[in-house]
Amino acid sequence: MTGPTPTEERAKKLIGRVLSERYRVDGVVAMGSMGAVYRGLHLKMRKEVAIKILHPETEGFPDLVARFEREAIVGAHITHPNIALASDMGTFDDGSYFLVLELVKGRTFRELIDEEAPLTATRAIRLIRQLATALGTAHARGVVHRDLKPLNVMVTTPPGETVKLIDFGLARVTVNRVAPLVGDEGDARSVSAPGEVFGTIATMAPEILLGMDAIDERSDLYSLGIIFYEMLSGKHPFELGDPNELLIQHRDVPPPPIHERNPKAQVPPALEALVLKLLEKDPAARYQDVPSLLEALDAGSPDDASSPRAFAAAPNHAAEGRRRLATVAIGSLLVGAIGFLIFNAVRGKTGADPADGSQHGASSHEPSSQMASAPPAGSSRDLAQALRADLVKAASGTDDAEAGAILVALADAEPRALEDAALRAAALKIAIRIGERGGNEASQAFYALAYRFGPQGLDVLYEVGMQGQSAKAASRANAILDVQVRSNRPSSALRVTLELKKASCSKKPLLLSRAGKEGDERTLAVLEALHPPGCDPRGDNCCFRRHLGLEKTIETLKMRIPPK
Repeated sequence: MTGPTPTEERAKKLIGRVLSERYRVDGVVAMGSMGAVYRGLHLKMRKEVAIKILHPETEGFPDLVARFEREAIVGAHITHPNIALASDMGTFDDGSYFLVLELVKGRTFRELIDEEAPLTATRAIRLIRQLATALGTAHARGVVHRDLKPLNVMVTTPPGETVKLIDFGLARVTVNRVAPLVGDEGDARSVSAPGEVFGTIATMAPEILLGMDAIDERSDLYSLGIIFYEMLSGKHPFELGDPNELLIQHRDVPPPPIHERNPKAQVPPALEALVLKLLEKDPAARYQDVPSLLEALDAGSPDDASSPRAFAAAPNHAAEGRRRLATVAIGSLLVGAIGFLIFNAVRGKTGADPADGSQHGASSHEPSSQMASAPPAGSSRDLAQALRADLVKAASGTDDAEAGAILVALADAEPRALEDAALRAAALKIAIRIGERGGNEASQAFYALAYRFGPQGLDVLYEVGMQGQSAKAASRANAILDVQVRSNRPSSALRVTLELKKASCSKKPLLLSRAGKEGDERTLAVLEALHPPGCDPRGDNCCFRRHLGLEKTIETLKMRIPPK
């Protein structure tokens, strides 16, 4: 059995100490490699406090001390019921820095989410609203938190559940707007060097890849959206794992619908749309400030069940964040036609009352795997056929928004539609065009290809990445495929092809057996590019000058794949 670490020994020795003749250290609350948080007592005021102490060796890390100081400045000068107050800062005999903070009796959002999520919409909104107002107050004083995450938010025990935002150590602070002093006008202090990136990847906004200077108030709102999503679903929107892959997902992969991450979660559509707006990749597409977010929250408050926009409305998983045909011009064009198709299909083929939703009302709420298991019937089949024709037509058109909307609508109406080669070709044209354009329409279309169409959607994304017609579209497609290669979504042929492309030269031979059995023409193209004459033998991209196993696999694939 191992004994206590040096850090734990140091923490134990501090218990019972009195700092600055007034703060008694009573117990450890949390430990870290560079310091610890203690429960303490202000002896003169008989008041419980939290005492954060940096270890003496942090003298060699001036940035840590600077972050400590900025947490003190923010906590002392921004007074808000949802921001933990800082009341004192100093050093004691061994050179350790200490910061005295308000003691919050409760748990972190991390503990709350892990123990109780998914939360009800009403409760999640109540907690997030408190956190948002704290952020808004900080933003108004020139402070951007930059490390908003569940561990940096405390909540008191029920029934009150008061939220407290803590740890502004990584914040960007415009000091003259927080604690103005003569001579420091315009002092926007930074704790990072140019090009340096810090913070918590799980809640980082996509613009972090441009450096810390790209982070602003809207980046805090993205992090708030991650927390909100976790509260409502009980899961992070992306698969946590390799940090680089997680950054790619933040940058390129649309967050999946909450019910797909957790089928047990029941989230009203308007509320899910609000969360997804917070999680837009482009900062300009998010809420631009906290007042705008609060206005949206108040507009759909579940306390007002009579409101037509109330978040407490019956759940409908087709959230506005993945808005369908109705959000672009094609919606107005097809509403009447769809209604006519439904009416005639129901009246003419079944004799049922068109007002009876039992024929066609529930299918759009089913997960895509369930939708794909049964062919569309009646009016749904007619709608799918109409969308097929529209997709082919849109591929030759110029209205990218309309083309993207048709692609997304077809994914809902017929998830297996891209098994048709002509439709795959149309989807490829549209994806390249809309991927170059970018924006929300591209995000929704690429999301549909990645998650709604099944393996054929990923096949289209592979072609987008290989075509080379749009570097922007290819980058987006390849980023999605990098994430999907370890999932069960790609076909076996595409998966082994992607693995071959990604593997190092030393590991590629380990995949040859699978490539010969599972590969297709795409696999063959990758293999042929690995050795002369497929590559320049003098260059760095040639894995093999001669490899019998590789040559045999190429021959096997050539024999198995029918010539075009």
